[in-house]
Amino acid sequence: MTKKTVLALAGSPVKDGSTDRLLDLVLRGARMKGASVEKIYLCELEITPCNSCGKCEKTGACPINDDMKWLYKKLLKSHVIILASPIYFMGLPAQSKSMIDRCQSIWVKRFKLKKKFGKGDRKGFFVSVGNMARPHLFRGAVATVKAFFTTIGVRYAGDLLFSKIEDKENIMEHPTAMKDALEAGTKLVSD
Repeated sequence: MTKKTVLALAGSPVKDGSTDRLLDLVLRGARMKGASVEKIYLCELEITPCNSCGKCEKTGACPINDDMKWLYKKLLKSHVIILASPIYFMGLPAQSKSMIDRCQSIWVKRFKLKKKFGKGDRKGFFVSVGNMARPHLFRGAVATVKAFFTTIGVRYAGDLLFSKIEDKENIMEHPTAMKDALEAGTKLVSD
């Protein structure tokens, strides 16, 4: 059996915040099942926003030369991709959204040029925390993440969404967050 590879994209501009802590617990669960895990902080990367130049329309390749060049390769090869991102103004923060928008070239490659990207049954998982108690707090973010996973050829395997979390200590006080995150990590890499 092939060892599962997990690519974790930490999409918060705040390291060691609530979202990051939950992500670490999910990754711990995946490691407990023998997965190889890599965590990347999007806030540390140079990712230029998509400028809608249209150049990818011919080849499926983005002409912008930045950290997305090597991140595309990781998105292609990973068995499990986890995006962990807080909610800002009812959506994803710029770090996560810029990375997702730059996957337009993958969309072109797969759906317009009919080329393959990735293989096998790959899974995607979304981890998010929001401060407000609104009933549809995560709706826009989940729709965006599902579109992102579809674009890169990854099946949406679920999510962990926690509202009313303002400070990083709040998530550790949640009655089920730690247990839920560990279980999610083990389940993601189990067949």
